[in-house]
Amino acid sequence: MSGWSDGPRQQRAPQRSLAVDLMSVGPASTPAREVLSAIVQIGAVALLVFVIFPDGLRELWRWALLGATVVYFVFRAAAGLPKWRRR
Repeated sequence: MSGWSDGPRQQRAPQRSLAVDLMSVGPASTPAREVLSAIVQIGAVALLVFVIFPDGLRELWRWALLGATVVYFVFRAAAGLPKWRRR
């Protein structure tokens, strides 16, 4: 018996690149990429607000912006949980 089959083939869904996961508004394609994109983007916001432009915003607004970024990623991860559980 050979392994030849003329049945329909299931093609895997194309994987999105990390750059797309970093720039998308919705959740990343995997939980690991979601964590990585959260770390990278929260780090970028912290670097911009606290190191590169420290005098651009008042102290309260800097922390508010960083907090809003963290809350955004919590909601983004919560939206991705049902999709990741189906896999």
